[in-house]
Amino acid sequence: MRAIIIYASTHHGNTKKVVEQMAKYLSADLIDILQNEKPDISSYDIVGLASGVYFHSFHEKIKVFVNSNCFQKEQKVFLVATCGVQYIDYTKNIKKILKEKGVKCLGSFQCRGYDTYGIFGKLGGIAKKHPTTQDLKSAEDFVKKII
Repeated sequence: MRAIIIYASTHHGNTKKVVEQMAKYLSADLIDILQNEKPDISSYDIVGLASGVYFHSFHEKIKVFVNSNCFQKEQKVFLVATCGVQYIDYTKNIKKILKEKGVKCLGSFQCRGYDTYGIFGKLGGIAKKHPTTQDLKSAEDFVKKII
């Protein structure tokens, strides 16, 4: 089983910390979509798509990748989001696109991440010290459960 996780992590590296933990368990390749906008996923069985949350949505480059990519019929996908405030499912829109493309989504993982965007920055940020050790353990437990 070959796995890859494609991620966008810009401000504090929250998403990168989470996917690095997941990648250790999966022995997955990690691709930063900000460095490589068109990774070849054709030889992978499992594809992770991970992003911080920007205006209630995944990073634009992840959305472009999902919309423009032809997933293999047998590939399975999972989603990961890090966010300052965790009150809705930020993976919902990506799940909808994947479903329309006929891609099987194994599930999604979401946890808090240190957030200093906009008004939060003026307040000193929220979700300080996130992702925590427990968040990273939960991320690993999530991939163990879905694989």
